[in-house]
Amino acid sequence: MMDIDRVSGEEGTLCGSYLCETKSGEILTTFETELAGLTCNGKNDCLNTDLDESREMSGCTTVDIDRKNHTLPSGNIILANKVCDGNCDRWDCEDDSNCGGYRYGLYCERKGNKHWYIAPLFICNGVKDCVDGEDEANCDITNKTQNTCLQYESGVRVPVFNITRCREMRAGAVMNHYSRYCQEYIWYQSNCSDSTKIGAECFINGYKSTISKFMICQGTDGCDDNLEDVCLDTSSTCSLHKHFTCDYRNDCADESDETYLICGSRTQQNCKRRAGRMEALPIPLTWLRDGLQDCIDGEDEENIWPTCGIEKSLRFVVENKTCQNVYICPWGRPGYVELDDLCDGIDTCGNENNVCSEARESKMLFRTVMTTNKGLTKHLSYCLSGIKDSQNFMESCHTSSFIFPDHDYFGVETRTTLILPGEKQNCDNMYGEQYVYTSCKNRCISSFCPLKNIPRYDVCPGQYRNRIGTLVNNQYLAFFVKSYGNIYTNRFFVCNNKLNCLDFSKVCDLVDDCGDSSDEEKCTNHFKCYSSGTYIPISSKCDGTFDCMDASDECNHKCSREILEGKALKVLCWTIGILAVIANTIIIAKNASSLNKCQSTVALVNKSLIMMISFGDLLVGGYLLVISIYDAVILKDYCTKQIEWITSLNCSIIGMVSTIGSQISLFAMCALSVTRIYGIYNSMSISGEVTMRKSCQLALSLFVITLMSVSIAVIPIITSFEDFFVNGVKYAEALKIFIGTLDKNRLAAIYKAYFGRMKSTTLSWRMINKMIAEMFTHDLDYVDHTLKIEKVDFYGNDGVCLFKYFVKDDDPQRNMVWGILAVNFICFIVIMLSYLVIAVITLKSSKSLTSSSGNRKIIQRNRKMNMRITIIITTDFLCWVPFIVICVLHSLDVLDATPWYSIFSVVILPINSVINPLIYDNTLARLTKAFGRRIVTNLTESRVVEDITGRLHLASQREEDIEMEQQDEGNTTTKRNKDNERNNRQTSAA
Repeated sequence: MMDIDRVSGEEGTLCGSYLCETKSGEILTTFETELAGLTCNGKNDCLNTDLDESREMSGCTTVDIDRKNHTLPSGNIILANKVCDGNCDRWDCEDDSNCGGYRYGLYCERKGNKHWYIAPLFICNGVKDCVDGEDEANCDITNKTQNTCLQYESGVRVPVFNITRCREMRAGAVMNHYSRYCQEYIWYQSNCSDSTKIGAECFINGYKSTISKFMICQGTDGCDDNLEDVCLDTSSTCSLHKHFTCDYRNDCADESDETYLICGSRTQQNCKRRAGRMEALPIPLTWLRDGLQDCIDGEDEENIWPTCGIEKSLRFVVENKTCQNVYICPWGRPGYVELDDLCDGIDTCGNENNVCSEARESKMLFRTVMTTNKGLTKHLSYCLSGIKDSQNFMESCHTSSFIFPDHDYFGVETRTTLILPGEKQNCDNMYGEQYVYTSCKNRCISSFCPLKNIPRYDVCPGQYRNRIGTLVNNQYLAFFVKSYGNIYTNRFFVCNNKLNCLDFSKVCDLVDDCGDSSDEEKCTNHFKCYSSGTYIPISSKCDGTFDCMDASDECNHKCSREILEGKALKVLCWTIGILAVIANTIIIAKNASSLNKCQSTVALVNKSLIMMISFGDLLVGGYLLVISIYDAVILKDYCTKQIEWITSLNCSIIGMVSTIGSQISLFAMCALSVTRIYGIYNSMSISGEVTMRKSCQLALSLFVITLMSVSIAVIPIITSFEDFFVNGVKYAEALKIFIGTLDKNRLAAIYKAYFGRMKSTTLSWRMINKMIAEMFTHDLDYVDHTLKIEKVDFYGNDGVCLFKYFVKDDDPQRNMVWGILAVNFICFIVIMLSYLVIAVITLKSSKSLTSSSGNRKIIQRNRKMNMRITIIITTDFLCWVPFIVICVLHSLDVLDATPWYSIFSVVILPINSVINPLIYDNTLARLTKAFGRRIVTNLTESRVVEDITGRLHLASQREEDIEMEQQDEGNTTTKRNKDNERNNRQTSAA
């Protein structure tokens, strides 16, 4: 017998436990002492300690000792609350042997005790334990014997008695060996007389019967359909029978039996379950028609339940549910995922969350850090020895110990060693262990330690069964886990609900692992989407890409979007638009009214082309006004409606109008310049008369200009050319996988994640949409969300709906864009050269003229023409040449000009729409000059001006009078000085 010193109080415990040396010489643990009924029974049963009766260690109270003890028939004493509690609290389970009017085992005389308890194990085992042999009586099998089995100890076939049937078998979480009677459980744990012992109703060997609750989830053969062993692991710490799940009672410490995935959808009707508490409750829809009868009356297997889907997607639903198509599990796996359950972090199929990550361009997160020294050393950030590029940083790394909280732990000396940077860092891009250790060691610039709840011994029940308790600061009990021999660690994050504990790698990792968001709420590395509550990296906030379904990451108080950003751009858009519309309307009206009065072909051509230029500029001005109206009135909440706008037909129409206008204006200017240079060189051969033939030729030319402009604008939106001009698509939000717009590269990554592998090829949009459709069912007449496809066409690359001039090498529309830019540049060259030639000819003509009065007028007119030519060339140069240069630099990846779309669409390109009416026609100049003269005349004729003029005249007259007086006075003084000087000279001479 081992010697144990007598101890008392908590100093005699080891991590909250003690050893008890009984009078019989046995050494029992705390649990075994309680199991034997030796605790809180009013007497000291341990020779070495009195902790079996201690209030602190055994929970004994005066009430326990004085009022709550119960004396069993055998004379053994046990707490009253331990009697018939469904658990063996004594080694022979006597405390549960006489419950509810049913007796298990028997009492007889033995060893002088007339009420010695004989457990079922010792009945009919071939050994007489009772003085009168009652325990071995009636053990022979006769014709009247109904149930028999092989006795557990003797192996002899014996009758099964009521006193041996369905008795308690468990002692805590283990099976009690002394509760056995038969070698096979089923023969004495079925057909229970005591209804409180029934665990399930089922057929046994073809006969309707019951089995005891002690056989549930024990892995023993019982029911014909094995109902008793249909058990589930609802979490890593809880396993129980399926009929204990989704019953509105928390049977698991972490409540996972009620938060289990299948509990989300239940029937509206109740049914009495065959196992468990056998209550009438709703059952999960997944239990319907699954081949296992769950309801006592079998209605769950009847064909009476509402369904949705067909064949592979056939599923049961609650009544009045609107059926919809579902996501198909890939790779031939059976199953589906309801659209509402997609991208919820739970891989129902096994890979749908990977598909979601690819669709949303979720970046890879590193939640763990390099660990050495049996898990005790953590290398953070760039403090990783052996990485060549990091060697320059190694000198700034520091070593520090870590434990949370930093208290005095009895018996635990080990600490986690951290090798981390000495300088503070931005922790917004750190996750998991990296974030926790860096922030908790105060190495973050603006992030704080997320650890707040102490890992006390009583938190997170059911987790870490190998936990060891120890005293902390002599105040409370904390728990550690043991690994690698004698290494103790407590690196756990305790959730606010105190039911779950997480590894540090799951803290601040953008996933609500606690269920109450406590593992994420204190972190600074995320943005929480408003409606869904999902977390995205803080770097994804205001980055120009939608990552939240409700667009809250791009539309919030810190960032938002408008079609026209800034007040200056809005004012310019309104101003240029209004001026362009008014000016060009006047020019068109003036020239149209005099068009039929043209007597020469030259006049007709000039007026017609000027009208075409003004018409194109009028369209551009109208485009600016429409954009301004949408920006200020219609799309006030443009940020959240951006995708709806850029994929809309209205945006495409506006973009086409702008393109048609700018191209008509440019082509007409080019034609006008060529016509004028042609007229100079062929002035003697051009017919002056307007004929039908000349008019038809002119009309055809104007039609060609219009047709070319319209073709350039319309071709990009023709469905047949969508593979060249569609830049992305927006799928219905109901599909849940897709957020924002997706281009072909992103969709190819999605297909690879879904189908497993793909050839490297360029897919057509038709094939892409077909493959998307294959990811979802198309059952019956349900709404097919895959048909709702909104295209981001050629004009939808920005909110201003401008022609997509800025392209990259990988843009399929680059050839057409570069072709149009080349044509426009050629037009500019033609315009410039034509007017340069005209300027040279005009200059020569001016030099050859004499200085006569009539010729001076011609010279002045030529000078004005040269000035106008200079303005034309300069404005066209400033409009197109910098723009083309920017396009080239953007295509070569020298710069990203995408943010400049608004400036080019509002200021650079449309500016000619205001200038052209001034330089191609004198009407506005004359009107402006006349208006100016009228203002001057009105001012000079007004009384106010006359009064001011009179006063100014009087003031001027006064100033002149003063000056005259001062001049006369000065002359008098000068004369007096001269007389004095002459007198002085005369005096000196004398």
